[in-house]
Amino acid sequence: IADEPTTALDVTIQAQVLELIKSLTQQLGSSVIMITHDLGVVASMCSRILIMYGGKIVEQGSDEEIFYQARHPYTIGLLRSINNPDADVKQELIPIPGSPPNLLNPPAGCPFVDRCDRAMLVCKNRMPDVTVFSETHQASCWQHHPLAAQAAQKEVSHHAN
Repeated sequence: IADEPTTALDVTIQAQVLELIKSLTQQLGSSVIMITHDLGVVASMCSRILIMYGGKIVEQGSDEEIFYQARHPYTIGLLRSINNPDADVKQELIPIPGSPPNLLNPPAGCPFVDRCDRAMLVCKNRMPDVTVFSETHQASCWQHHPLAAQAAQKEVSHHAN
């Protein structure tokens, strides 16, 4: 388990640490669970990615699925808020508005609900089940859930009474 293995290191030392981790995993035929907020490190080191928000796994998939087919609004927000050094045109970084949830009093529904620009009423009250997009890609988001319309309608009906 490598928990933030490159935080606060200069670029040269960071590269050496990552190369050492790669070398050891190849030599030992092992895997590494890497915990990091640095998506550059994730892109260069990880083939399988789990995105967590507010203590919950909100999306998981292969590196290709997460970086090119993200489905959860938090994952999409993360990707919009990082610099792409390979981009031909400089893009404006888009911060995720709002604050993380209070983990001492977490929301009943999706932990990202108060920061999500796509949130529905059902998001506030119920955490969605996982929606499977492929054998390796899934997310917990009402926007993609097959019962989203039905759940949203029940929420509206419940609050209308």
